[in-house]
Amino acid sequence: MSASEGISLLGHLKAPILVGDPEGRVVYANATFLEKFCVDRDDPIGEPLAMVFGGGAREVVLQAIAQVLQRGQAARFQIREGGAGYSGLASPIEARDDRVGVVMVLLEEHGNDEHLAALAEEIGEPIGEAMRALKTVSERAGHVLREPEREALERGLRAAETAKKWLRELQVALRSGKTQQGRFDVTHSIIRVRDRFQQESDEADRLELLMAPNLPRVMGSSVVFERLLGQLLRQRVDEARPGTPLTLLVRALGGTEPRAVIVSLVDLPDPDHRRATGLPPESVQQGMASMGGESACVEDSHLGRVTAMRFPVAGH
Repeated sequence: MSASEGISLLGHLKAPILVGDPEGRVVYANATFLEKFCVDRDDPIGEPLAMVFGGGAREVVLQAIAQVLQRGQAARFQIREGGAGYSGLASPIEARDDRVGVVMVLLEEHGNDEHLAALAEEIGEPIGEAMRALKTVSERAGHVLREPEREALERGLRAAETAKKWLRELQVALRSGKTQQGRFDVTHSIIRVRDRFQQESDEADRLELLMAPNLPRVMGSSVVFERLLGQLLRQRVDEARPGTPLTLLVRALGGTEPRAVIVSLVDLPDPDHRRATGLPPESVQQGMASMGGESACVEDSHLGRVTAMRFPVAGH
């Protein structure tokens, strides 16, 4: 079967599909892709593959394409575009002169919101029971407990309260039909992550927080962000040189009319313990892309490493 015959068959598939040449430019987009991704724009033929997408999806797609064209390896990724979530697979294909092109297939993710809402209600009941039990123990026996047991009891209460808070956010998101998108107070989220890190980590004294006042609310999900930031903190602590600080910098871009909020974690990695560098962890890349944000990692052998997450300001 010729390449042209193969491409013609793609037009009958319901999933959005793009085909790119060895330079990473679009040579084919099927009707489903044009319908879902090109409503307000011209035909993408000839454009760089990644530029067809917007926001944080662009960086994720660019990384997938680079893996295919430079290494000849398939790459899986997740993005959000036009309010919908997609799981993507970019695969190498034979192109002219024995070079490698890329075919990209996107599958829209359909959440079972009714099932999830019912499950959230079921989860809420044992969380509430756990909180009531812990409070009863605290009120009746707290004064006779030793310090370690009392601290453990307090940690349990805080964990249950946090779980209840996240459950409320999940229920609100399900009712609105947007499990990944929304708006949240980044200041409160960072303080919660810092407090949990200080409670759970033996390295808590190494974390420095520098945060500008009066930060605007940003687009995204506090649940997703807090999970990503907590994971990133733990990983960077494991990779950092012993005794060196980790600094969390939070600021808005745009002066009196901020357009975005940047959350940056600065560390000095130990060459013997760090993982692959040059990019943020994959979980951060995918999580930020799912919320319409962006992530990046920059490293200097003397000054250290900066891992940044960029959130658009709500309403922009």
